[in-house]
Amino acid sequence: MSAQEVKTSPCKILGIIFLIILILSTAFVVLVHFAFKNENVTPSIGGYSLYLIHDDYMSPDIKKNSLVFATNGKPTQEDIGKVVIADDVSGKNGTTYGTTAMYFVNLVNEDNKLYYELKFKNSEDTTLVKGNKIVGIANYQFELMGKIIVLANSSLGYIIFIGLPALLMIIFFALGKHSKTKQIADIEKMREKYHESIEQINDGAQASFDEFVNEKETLQNIHQESSTSQTINISEKDSEILNEPLIEEGVNKDDLVEMKEDLTKPTNNAIEELMKILEEENAKLKEFELPKAEKAVKDAHNNHQEMLENNDNSADDNSDK
Repeated sequence: MSAQEVKTSPCKILGIIFLIILILSTAFVVLVHFAFKNENVTPSIGGYSLYLIHDDYMSPDIKKNSLVFATNGKPTQEDIGKVVIADDVSGKNGTTYGTTAMYFVNLVNEDNKLYYELKFKNSEDTTLVKGNKIVGIANYQFELMGKIIVLANSSLGYIIFIGLPALLMIIFFALGKHSKTKQIADIEKMREKYHESIEQINDGAQASFDEFVNEKETLQNIHQESSTSQTINISEKDSEILNEPLIEEGVNKDDLVEMKEDLTKPTNNAIEELMKILEEENAKLKEFELPKAEKAVKDAHNNHQEMLENNDNSADDNSDK
């Protein structure tokens, strides 16, 4: 099994996920920083202007740090009572508010110039704003989104949105590398065990075959020794009978030969029976023992294939874990 077959660990997958989160969160922080770094800037997107409320002048209707979406354009008489976003707003007492959100109270014609009369929620004082200072009419507000933007522009936000994903990414990549190294080491150990088991199987098959050959040679030796021993014994007995002095009268050499044949006939029959038994045993060895050894070799090969499949399955299970 090659190293390319090692599956990606869950830690590495989590590391990739946090890498993506880090890229997206970093892009978000950079975008927020440049879009809202100036309190008096109202970035415009698709006909809407975005404004982040930095005070409590419109509370509780619009809370501090809320994000307001304003439709670009100037309000009309029908829009009296709505909230508008205006630039360069100053109070009658000389207070400068800059860009802010205020209620549209009335249209005022002064010195043949049209002004928009605006006021805060909790104040009775109004201020006049020229038409070119009106950014748009506020239609939507998102308190949670505003708080996220404020957090992203703070030091704590840099730690949460950039530092934390970067740290988690490094941790999970390190754990993934360690897990992959351990997985490869486990595969190498299984490979070594596999080769050891194959060698043991081959050694066992070879030993069985060698034992079969030795048994066959032993039987052949017994057969040869038995045949030789019986031949020697028969020759010695023949010699003794033929050379034995004729004690009794009336017994001639022909009678002795006939007597020898009668005496050796059972021995010859026994030798023939022994030869048949040895031939039968030899046939059984050829018929059963050799196929047995061949079967042992074949079984060893099958065990080799099964162990290879089991090792592959075990490696896949460890990688899923």
